[in-house]
Amino acid sequence: MTDGTNPTTQEELTEPLLPQGDDVESIPPEDVCATTDNDDTNNDDTGDGDNTTEFSFQNEVAEMVNLGIPLAVSFFCRMGMASTDSAFVGHIHNGDNSPEVYLAAAVLSDMMVTLCITPPLAFNQIVSALVGQAMGSNNPKMAGIWLQQSMFWIAVTMTPCLVGLFYVQPCLELLGFSHEISEVAGQYAKWNLLWPVPNGLYQCLRFYFQACGFPRPAMYNNLAFLGINTLLNWIFVFGGPIPGWNGFGFIGAAISLSISRTMQGVCYFIYMFLIKEHHKHAWPDAGWSFTHHTRERTWEFLKQSLPNVGTLLFQAVSSQATTVLLGRLGDAAIAASSALSTVTIPWSGTMSATCGMVSGVRVGYHLGRGDGEAARRASWLMIHFITVMCILTSIVFIPLKRQIMMIATDDDEVIDLAVKVVAAMLVGNYLNLLVGNITSVFGGQGRPLIATILSFGLELPTSIGGMAIVILVLHGNLIGVYWWNAIAGGIEAVIVVWLLTRSNWAKCADDTQRRQEADSNEEEEDAATEPESSLERPSDETSSSDEGDSPETPLIERV
Repeated sequence: MTDGTNPTTQEELTEPLLPQGDDVESIPPEDVCATTDNDDTNNDDTGDGDNTTEFSFQNEVAEMVNLGIPLAVSFFCRMGMASTDSAFVGHIHNGDNSPEVYLAAAVLSDMMVTLCITPPLAFNQIVSALVGQAMGSNNPKMAGIWLQQSMFWIAVTMTPCLVGLFYVQPCLELLGFSHEISEVAGQYAKWNLLWPVPNGLYQCLRFYFQACGFPRPAMYNNLAFLGINTLLNWIFVFGGPIPGWNGFGFIGAAISLSISRTMQGVCYFIYMFLIKEHHKHAWPDAGWSFTHHTRERTWEFLKQSLPNVGTLLFQAVSSQATTVLLGRLGDAAIAASSALSTVTIPWSGTMSATCGMVSGVRVGYHLGRGDGEAARRASWLMIHFITVMCILTSIVFIPLKRQIMMIATDDDEVIDLAVKVVAAMLVGNYLNLLVGNITSVFGGQGRPLIATILSFGLELPTSIGGMAIVILVLHGNLIGVYWWNAIAGGIEAVIVVWLLTRSNWAKCADDTQRRQEADSNEEEEDAATEPESSLERPSDETSSSDEGDSPETPLIERV
């Protein structure tokens, strides 16, 4: 469920405060099915493909940990970069504006940047699905073709969308925000022009290599640039170690982020493509070439990616609409909400993105083996993990809430308001994590329509509509807004848990196996008996896909 005051869905956490998702990326049903075939090579505790293998709690936990740790570290670093910028902004005392104004301007600028760059992200959200399917169908060279398609469409569509960043100030003033905050936010947005295209291309590369079985390089790269971004913020915001220079102040955070996100992709490309050449096992023979991109392949790519444009745009608009509504409560409310997001997104966003992806992969893996009961147990295992982690987090957060909030800002007014809503925020976070994880399970089952219906039919009236009533009709405060979001999350949690308990896991397993057969090459019968495949030892697969770059290769059918 979308929670504008403290976003937790993967799309919201993508870039720069979206998750994204980090690194967030939401897994379509095709991705889950395809990835699970490959994922059992990385997590091959039952590599014989026998769907009668007894479910092992210990093995399942081990597989989830092995898959989840690199993803969690990577997601944490990606979202930590955005939180680092906000933390530095919240400590600026240059006499021009208060930290409260800078925090509010930063979150409003991020809102507008998010709305501008979200639609093109649909073209990289599908990469992991197509690459995973190509690897699972024993046709790895098609993976490189899908990557090239994604990078082309990202570059072509993202560039014109950035024009909107020149009009952030008039848009915010039109929405009723003060001239002071709108002007500062407009300046900040213009300094974010440089990173969206390189960052979008980096996402394409990251999803491609993760689906090919190389998740750790992205983790190390993100770790390195989390530290680099912190250093750059210190230098460009406050002057760092340079004597007599006080930095660029507020816009220094945007400059730091632009440099970090741009160089992050450049370094990753150099390492993966030029130094290690990890792409070779899943790359067409002609390399970077338009000859691969036949009309049929291009149309297939667009058919699978264009529907995501509407979905991502709806999620971004509904999320940012709450920021606009919070603006009716004043600058202090926006600043307090921004401070809360700064200290909670790194852990809540990391859990949301990681648990959702791990659930989708493991559920799909078991369903691909035809073992619906194991898939059911894996889904509930992750739900229990989320519950325990949220309890432990609350035990630490509640008694130390003021000290934790001081990480984001040293403005006493903002801290005093933020600590009052910590309890509601923690409850809402848990419920949103629960809902997000279960919707990922639905994706693993091949039932993404459930999440779509919930987004349009439930989130819009309960979350956005309810918040509008609290603020505009009842004239509530920030505390009431956070508690309403927790209530709305509880309503959706009850519904998705009920739907999960009513799932026909045997039918889901049958449907998943039929999809795998439909997506397989006819000549893959021998490979089907060899579950140790593309992800674990990609170099062993190269020789088994002689037809991978042939135009006659069957396109992956839509699920």
